[in-house]
Amino acid sequence: MKRLFFKDGFVFLPKLVDQELLSRFDSIMRPKVNRILDAVEEKELGIGSINGYREVVQRSPKRFDIRFEEQDFESIWGAGGSVSDAVPWIKIVREVLGEECRPSFSGVVFSRPGAPAQQWHIDSPHESESFNPPHALNVFVALEDISEKAGPPEVAVGSHVITNHLSNEHLNSKHLLYQTSLEIIPSYLTKAGEIPKTRKSSMSAGDCLIFDDRILHRGLANHSGSDRWMAYFSYMRPRPNLSRVCDTHFESNTSVSFTLISMFNLNFN
Repeated sequence: MKRLFFKDGFVFLPKLVDQELLSRFDSIMRPKVNRILDAVEEKELGIGSINGYREVVQRSPKRFDIRFEEQDFESIWGAGGSVSDAVPWIKIVREVLGEECRPSFSGVVFSRPGAPAQQWHIDSPHESESFNPPHALNVFVALEDISEKAGPPEVAVGSHVITNHLSNEHLNSKHLLYQTSLEIIPSYLTKAGEIPKTRKSSMSAGDCLIFDDRILHRGLANHSGSDRWMAYFSYMRPRPNLSRVCDTHFESNTSVSFTLISMFNLNFN
């Protein structure tokens, strides 16, 4: 499994999460998502992390990312949180990142009907000119069945090796990370003279996609009549100078709760 992950930049694990755990996720995640979206009207959210809030970001039109904290899952995994031995995917996470791996953040990402496909992007950049083992990875968990029509994730196989902006002067980390006017698509990259192949597939509830933060990927368009729900759990490998690593996921300093308090005070006065 570890060898396949290092080679392709991802692994797909069907039915890794059982129905009981999915139900517990649902009971924790949906109420919080609804509270946050009720507090912030969608029209107030720009595109990208800097234009959102600490708790919620619109990654691309009609595609929302709601952040969760480790304590949100204490009722499931106890004080160990998402690195507990009871976590279904923790074995592969430890194999890839090491026994000292730790959680970085988690959340729910969902798309509304009519959401267009995301631009291709990576989740964090390479940290040195030479290719190193993964410093971070993501675990996507399908909370319900996701048909191809609903827009499952798509990855560019093996692209984690060739998204290094530090060794390729033609790549810019900004265009790799964000939804900008210049999209870095798989055909722009070559590995040993070959363009990376892309892979997409419908997902059943409980399926998991685990991928290197540096792999080129995207969420496809939601052409279905309902929201597409997926949980994610992100992990990192402790390393020197970690405090200087840029967090590009939730960059806004504005809190939803702070906004609500400000609105209340304005109306009261």
